[in-house]
Amino acid sequence: MPATLLALQVFLILLRGFSAAYIVQALATRRQQSDLERVIEAIVFSFVIYLCSMLGGGRLPFHILHDSSAKIDDAVIWEPSQLMLPAAVTLVFAVASLAYVRFDGSRLFQKLRLTERTTRNSIWNDVFESEATNGQPLQVELADGRSVIGNLVYYSDVADDASVYLTQASWVTEDRETVAIPGSGILLTKSSGIRSISLLDPIEGTAEGMIATADSE
Repeated sequence: MPATLLALQVFLILLRGFSAAYIVQALATRRQQSDLERVIEAIVFSFVIYLCSMLGGGRLPFHILHDSSAKIDDAVIWEPSQLMLPAAVTLVFAVASLAYVRFDGSRLFQKLRLTERTTRNSIWNDVFESEATNGQPLQVELADGRSVIGNLVYYSDVADDASVYLTQASWVTEDRETVAIPGSGILLTKSSGIRSISLLDPIEGTAEGMIATADSE
């Protein structure tokens, strides 16, 4: 096989794994990886996807037509339709990897007592991705002693940032009363000095009702 075709074969095999790894790295929230770890992960993905494609009867999108009489040079015959199965396997594998990270697939290994780690990068992500949902009532205590209560809309995907965006937000006074914050919401960033976050039970009613629920707990 000519060297250029061999290089193309290797490229097409690796392309699947690197594509799947890129999708996972772009969409999944997990610990920061080094460049070497990313390359190793992509190569492992490439091997698994290639193996699955071969088991499914997939082939490379070209083959060489060899003339035994040697009167003409070998011809490369392209079969673009053969790209469909590897592309489908790559997409399914990427989605499965995303689901494994998003829904903490390591819980199975935790039950088998093989690990204590989760697929997420910090306890910040463990709590928010497992417990909190859009509209979750929160009470946030800041470093200066003030508290804010409101409904969760967004939160940072890394603990080092530690930011949350709340709607229907109110300040909590020392007398345990609330003062509504004008506008659509409040963004509490890392510079706000978030000290603690209480996840309150969703209830019907006003912010005062949510505070009363938090106090009763």
